[in-house]
Amino acid sequence: MRFLFIFLMVINIVGCNGGSSPENNSLTPEPGNEYVREESFELVEGQKHTLKPYIIEHDFDDMKWTQTCGVPILKDDDSSSLTIDFLAPESDQDETYCIDFTGSHGKDKYIKSYKVTVTAPTLEVYIDHASLPTLQQLMHIVRVYDKNNTTQRFVSWARIKLTEKAKDDLNIKTFPLKGNNTSPELISAISNYIENMNRVNVQIFSNTAHSFSNISPIIRSLSSLDNAKITKIELSDDGSAEYMNLFSWKNTANKLEQLTSGSKVLSDYLDGQSDIVPEYPSSIYGWHKLYNADYLFLRKDYLDVEGDLHELRDYLGGSLKQMAWDQFSTMSSDKQKLLLSIVGFDKAEIEQQYNSSPLPNFIFTGTTTWSGGETREFYAKQQVNVINNAINETSPYYIGEDVDLFFKGHPRGGDINDYIVNSFSDIKSIPSNISFEILMMTGMLPDKIAGIASSLYFTIPGDKVDFIVFTSTDDIADREAALKSPLVQVMLKLNIVKESNILFWSDLPNCETGVCV
Repeated sequence: MRFLFIFLMVINIVGCNGGSSPENNSLTPEPGNEYVREESFELVEGQKHTLKPYIIEHDFDDMKWTQTCGVPILKDDDSSSLTIDFLAPESDQDETYCIDFTGSHGKDKYIKSYKVTVTAPTLEVYIDHASLPTLQQLMHIVRVYDKNNTTQRFVSWARIKLTEKAKDDLNIKTFPLKGNNTSPELISAISNYIENMNRVNVQIFSNTAHSFSNISPIIRSLSSLDNAKITKIELSDDGSAEYMNLFSWKNTANKLEQLTSGSKVLSDYLDGQSDIVPEYPSSIYGWHKLYNADYLFLRKDYLDVEGDLHELRDYLGGSLKQMAWDQFSTMSSDKQKLLLSIVGFDKAEIEQQYNSSPLPNFIFTGTTTWSGGETREFYAKQQVNVINNAINETSPYYIGEDVDLFFKGHPRGGDINDYIVNSFSDIKSIPSNISFEILMMTGMLPDKIAGIASSLYFTIPGDKVDFIVFTSTDDIADREAALKSPLVQVMLKLNIVKESNILFWSDLPNCETGVCV
């Protein structure tokens, strides 16, 4: 009989997040047995949950509720009720409440044990001006939004515009950016929200390269509020910016000493004890010493293959994470559809275009410039010439076969993108506002990829990349200078591209007449 009791205990244990599984009414217990069910879950302060007894096919001869742990909250009239409407109380810290139902029928005893942990409500804050971190942040929201429908989300994004329906579905309020960073409106909204709550857990998601500019104004504004607790900071690489900075910093002397002392400067600044601004790299890689923080690296292995960065790798420790693009495939189909609808990606349309002919699919990735006038026209014409070199058999950089030509412009390309698309009668355009990584997440990478150097090449399988073109800048006037640049050096170190596949656009033949010379 002891075996039967243990067996029934095991199969009747329920673990959930605020819900319970249906009772099993098919059991026919033997006389004199004790049956136990256990249920554990979390509630947010102010949430309600109905505690129900062990359900059987008969009425109980007698029954009662008792509280066995936690601050006493059970009322006298609750002890004899069939159900209890549990309202999660406010407190200064998370509290666990153990409330047991005991009922008897004949010689049999039925026990339903509840273990309810009451936590603070959570405010999630998302800030980013670029594509890559924003996509990581959006994936997080879509993955977890239904786990607790009371979580409030404040969002400041430049690259993804949310519809009113998406904001309602995901419990989001949107705020502007100021100069690509946190705005006074967002800071004020966070403070006002917290001031009206008993206590709040704050989670911040931002861009690693811009983390100091984005996060420090928020934390400094919260330093005077005793009811706010920063429980999580998650930072995603802006793109290639972090790697270029790391390449330039890797030969610095006394790196660990610099990181350690910088962490103290960061702490004093955030606490309002000092107005001395921390310097790189502690300003963006010092958060984990003060909070529960993770850094999502586009290429975490760079800190492994670059020996001079092992000190930083060890300093970051368990906070160093690799961006996980396979998370999309683990989402439910409904969540996948929701994410793709928000970013404006029509997978079926791209599939139809891919399958419209048997030719290989070739995507050219474009760029932009923050200058105007003649510079923008120059950038547009140079990219048209790069494409012509790829598809014209008279060019030494001809990719070798006829292809279906696609173009993925830069999100800020604007008139440059228009010029490129209008230069080819048969080119198919992929919406410029979406992240190229969406193609990888959805299994929609083309047969061949080439284009202007960008952080998107950090995630593309090497066998897909035909060539990468570097543009002229104030510091780079030719291919030799490009090869010495931090971005190229990092790409070579990570085997993203071979040196022979690195081109410089002023070295390419002119294909304007249809024959490349």
